Amino acid sequence: MSLIKQVDLAILGGGCAGLSLARELAKHDVKQSVVIIEPRTTYQDDRSWCFWAPAQHALTDWVSCAWPQWSFGQHNQLKQFKSHVDFLYQYIRSGDFYQKSQLAIQGCSAINLALGQTVQEVYLEPAGWRVATNSTTFMAQQVIDTRPPPSSLVQQSTLIQSFLGVEILFDQPTDIDVTQVELMTDMRLLDGEFCFTYLLPLSAQQLLVEVTVFAKTRPTQADLQIELDKLLHKRGWAHAHIVRTEYGNLPMGLPNGAPSTSPQPIRAGMAGGALRPSSGYGFLRIQRWAELCAKQYVDNGTLLPQTVSGFLMQQMDQIFLQALQKDSALAPVLFDNLLSQTKPDRFIRFMNDQASLLDCLHIIAHVPKIPFIKALLARQRYAL
Repeated sequence: MSLIKQVDLAILGGGCAGLSLARELAKHDVKQSVVIIEPRTTYQDDRSWCFWAPAQHALTDWVSCAWPQWSFGQHNQLKQFKSHVDFLYQYIRSGDFYQKSQLAIQGCSAINLALGQTVQEVYLEPAGWRVATNSTTFMAQQVIDTRPPPSSLVQQSTLIQSFLGVEILFDQPTDIDVTQVELMTDMRLLDGEFCFTYLLPLSAQQLLVEVTVFAKTRPTQADLQIELDKLLHKRGWAHAHIVRTEYGNLPMGLPNGAPSTSPQPIRAGMAGGALRPSSGYGFLRIQRWAELCAKQYVDNGTLLPQTVSGFLMQQMDQIFLQALQKDSALAPVLFDNLLSQTKPDRFIRFMNDQASLLDCLHIIAHVPKIPFIKALLARQRYAL
């Protein structure tokens, strides 16, 4: 018989969203009892979180690297460069994020991180939420679910962003430009799907290099490995020492899923719509939500679901994805136009979910019109 523990708040999932909320609760010195239920027994350096931000912000000390420039370009074309005087492209290692988050949580006696526990069922009873794991049953007054969506739901997304990358180390310093990231270079079609290179120079001797594909059907890791090997050979990096590997599949346009007949916990994180549908960026959105949700919980005992884009941005993202789904050959030109013809400040606001109406109109003016008009008309017909 499993042990029953009473808690005020159960956070399902101790990934980026779950730990971010717990860290903010610790910052507020929460008095209610909180448990984070996470199936991992240990955390690995297996992710990279990047974003544009000023040099100084709440998590500045967590940033491993920052770059003033980003580059982009289509296949067999010269790279173009952009920069912004007030914003840097910044990188937080997941290993550092996990470690620092745990240290912050340990400073608050009301919060407990329960590692090695997999949620098996969650349902509402008159006395509260019963959360049963492989070893413990929790009775919680409130629950927030930050677990990732199941792969079956990810497969139903409008598109899937799949990536495979390696952090590599050279014996000697290279001539790599450490002042700029390759945000989207070698943009091309790979077996009919949009593909590009993503490269972060961590130092003159260390790189994180990835192959990314936007596809209707998720490619296998083996398929991505073939392309990554080709890239490493092409750049002359095949013999570098591999420090670590990261692989993932991000939903772009995650469906709502089948409606449930029973009460469900509030959702946050990726399954709650944290990722920007058109780009896959979500770190800053998660941080903004965590800060607001923690303050509301401490102030009045209620929770906030994951914050998402406003109506206009949601519509733009959906039309954008539908146009790419209809014609993937459009992607290299579309992204090249977006990056080259949009001013850096407008582009950053658009990527950071803070675009104004004028920003949106400017971006619309610089993308191919016919495919988007068709996608818009198709969307209106579907709505009718």
